[in-house]
Amino acid sequence: MPVPRPPHDASLRLVRRVVTLPETGRLVVATDLQGNLDDWALVEQTFERYVREGVEPILVVTGDLVHGPELTEEEWPEYLGSFYRDASVELLARAKRLQERHPARVHYLLGNHEHAHVGGPIVAKFFPDEAERLESMLGPQEAQSVRSWLREWPFVAVARRAGIVMLHAAPHVPITCVEDLDELPIEGVFDGEDGDPIIRERVAALFWSRTTSTERAHAFLRAIDPDATVAIYGHDVARAGHAIDREPLLCISTSFGCYDGDKLLLEWDLSKRAESARHVAETGLKPLRPNARPVHRA
Repeated sequence: MPVPRPPHDASLRLVRRVVTLPETGRLVVATDLQGNLDDWALVEQTFERYVREGVEPILVVTGDLVHGPELTEEEWPEYLGSFYRDASVELLARAKRLQERHPARVHYLLGNHEHAHVGGPIVAKFFPDEAERLESMLGPQEAQSVRSWLREWPFVAVARRAGIVMLHAAPHVPITCVEDLDELPIEGVFDGEDGDPIIRERVAALFWSRTTSTERAHAFLRAIDPDATVAIYGHDVARAGHAIDREPLLCISTSFGCYDGDKLLLEWDLSKRAESARHVAETGLKPLRPNARPVHRA
């Protein structure tokens, strides 16, 4: 039975949508797990190893933690990369526990798959309604708890000293300052035809853009931080683990849609300046599974 979702509440308090990271420590960035629990465990292990080593790690996951396939190996298509079975329920629980243990050091950014639970358009990759499917597995009480948690997720993380801005999709949405994101609603935007078309366009661009122009990307970066140099995001599948359409765009694929040997994490010294997307890719990208054979990654 579908889990009823509460109506949009216009009285919800303003949520800060841009989180500023420390100027020192070890940044770990992962993208698009989509219910892959084994890959999540490796991300978590990387973060916890740095905790034990005392290097003050910061973990940023750029959205789409949830909504994976429930297929058999016989049904599995080649374009989805290495086989796995969706474990979004357990992955959410583990991700929340990790954040509760390290509240100032673990940040999850809202992706289009999470947005589907809190006012975004229906996502229908493996089921007619992915959010409805997951919430039916969570049950009414836990689904309500998850929605409350997702509503608090930021849109953007910025490492000012490093010059790195992280978000779910490509930085295509036109903004002039951080407050533009703080004031952007996520609920009620796609209800009926009476909503503000400009707001609808901005929200869609924020969560769904696969690329953008150099000029528009730099405009977004300047709005977040005038000194920012690189935008890091996921959303699209980069078969080789990462893609640079053009500066300052660095798209990373940590899990979904890739073969195990092609999956990449970003690890970066927050005190080190990022000169360009290519500089970050060449010096900061690490294989999620170093012992797995690459298929598309050079």
